Amino acid sequence: MGERRELEALRSALGDTLRFHDPVSVDGVAIEATITPRDSRSLGAALVALGEARCAVIPRGAGTQLGFGNVPRRADCFLSMDSFVGVDAIDASDGVCHAGAGTPLSDLRDAAERAGWELPIDDAGRGGTLGGALATASLAPRALGWGRPRDVVLGCEVVLADGTETRCGGRVVKNVTGYDMARLYTGSLGSLGVITGAWLRLRPRPEAVRVLQGGELTDAEACRVGLLASRRATVRTCLLADEAHGLRPTVELAGDAASVERDASVLLAEGLTVTNPMLRDTAAMRRFSGLPGTLRLVVSCLPMQMEAVVTALRETGAELLAMPGLGLVCARGTESEADVLFDAAARAAQAGDGRHLCEAAPPEAKAGRDVFAPSTSEAALASALKARFDLNGVLNRGRVAGGN
Repeated sequence: MGERRELEALRSALGDTLRFHDPVSVDGVAIEATITPRDSRSLGAALVALGEARCAVIPRGAGTQLGFGNVPRRADCFLSMDSFVGVDAIDASDGVCHAGAGTPLSDLRDAAERAGWELPIDDAGRGGTLGGALATASLAPRALGWGRPRDVVLGCEVVLADGTETRCGGRVVKNVTGYDMARLYTGSLGSLGVITGAWLRLRPRPEAVRVLQGGELTDAEACRVGLLASRRATVRTCLLADEAHGLRPTVELAGDAASVERDASVLLAEGLTVTNPMLRDTAAMRRFSGLPGTLRLVVSCLPMQMEAVVTALRETGAELLAMPGLGLVCARGTESEADVLFDAAARAAQAGDGRHLCEAAPPEAKAGRDVFAPSTSEAALASALKARFDLNGVLNRGRVAGGN
């Protein structure tokens, strides 16, 4: 109740933007209040008031990835982005658009398609918002063909923890001199500043799309086929999903019709077959989206080392899903398997010359762990950035690498 009294004391500063509600748990921390600022100025004023009171806030869009990150060291309330919604501009000639951070990706995707373009941000059907996808650097299978979220952002508007309204980049590609700050904010979990809107680079809509699937293969053969597929120019997704007796490849191709057919013919010769379902309807994509409450770790590696990573994770009995072109292997298990799976993920990362992180886990499995498994230098850098951008720990306190 101490947090509620402290927020009530800020009522004069927060006004009707503050409301209390039934508890919502984030990694075991119950949050009973939400601040919904009306605009960037209102948002800045709220952050200043929270900082002066040494309170902490968790920015929230659709809430689909609230479990991503370390257990909060303190969280007094949510910061809703519901007022920052809408596609403000789409330039069909240049292939760029601007939208508020609270805009659902589905709405942004529909708007881009009506303008004749494609939104190259994939959240694997999670139902998230633009701000959430950028703040978490949302990873999804189409990143193979589309790139990662930071590759899509041309510029963004951000409100810092001290209330300063700032922006970086713009609507054109060559609009940044020096360090591109949009890349810093993307993937920072809203711990350095709150993204309120962004300019995005769109992609031309493909002339043809094909989805191919293979039978169950041994780990070694599946990794070989997956690497072969991932090198084809039109392949934008390649998944190797666990089945009863091996890994089953699922591949999505997109581009001009002739190139798609040429790459499809190569993969058909490897035993893959054309399937009717769209990628989102395949079992592999549904598995990627995961289930709430499950334990899920991701190991990155050099693509050529993927078989070694798969082998190292096999002994845990976890369900595996690999993305050869991205050099990633996801392992999903239960809370009771946490110690075994965390240890195996660390060994697998070493075998693959990569690293590992915990993407989702029950609070009990996260306790005492840093889900990002940062090196000493990475934790120090995260601490320095936090001190520079958010000295009072207002934003997502404790949730990023090193518990910052």
